[in-house]
Amino acid sequence: MLFLSTCTVASAKTLYFNRPADTAQARYVIELLSLAYKDIGHKLEIIDFDRHSALIAANEGELDGQLGRIAGVTDSYANLIYVDYPLYSFNLQLISHCLICTFNQLDSLVVQSGYLVAYQYMMDNQYKGELIEVKSTAAQLNLLMQKKVQGALIVDFHLREHLPYLDMEAVKIEDLMTIESFHYLHKKHSALIPRLKQTLKKLEKKGVTAVLKAKYRI
Repeated sequence: MLFLSTCTVASAKTLYFNRPADTAQARYVIELLSLAYKDIGHKLEIIDFDRHSALIAANEGELDGQLGRIAGVTDSYANLIYVDYPLYSFNLQLISHCLICTFNQLDSLVVQSGYLVAYQYMMDNQYKGELIEVKSTAAQLNLLMQKKVQGALIVDFHLREHLPYLDMEAVKIEDLMTIESFHYLHKKHSALIPRLKQTLKKLEKKGVTAVLKAKYRI
């Protein structure tokens, strides 16, 4: 009985999150949150998990939360509570062949499946054109440059590495909105949220956050 009790206490100090796509932003968030959790006596563990079902799993408590998601995710996943400290911000961009078109004048769009911010923007702006979903930024840009779609909704940090290979005179790039990313925990861990927020602010005050942002070019 004592052995089981000890195991329960030990496992309670490790929180499990799905492995995100390997981007500079993800590496930054993992390192920052690992430091924050260590500071409050916990350990962050990254596990392989289907990213497309990760939100549902986090909401059901199978995962302990989400490393970084946009504000508003709790509208659909009520068991997730965000730590009120923006980890970083990014822009949703429209890249298009039509140099004079507004967003709603585009006949066709390609988006990367699973990126909620793009779907939310289309919903908010009542987009009614053709929609194609692909699995990567490269696939989005291939369709765009082959003129199989008029436009693509892309997050700026995904587009950045492809910019040197684009014919910038043939396309227009427009910032549509700036979004902040937050850390989310399942409500069973709600007691950790004030402590995490305080620790993240402390790391920022000490300059640790700025060093990490410079390291990963955020």
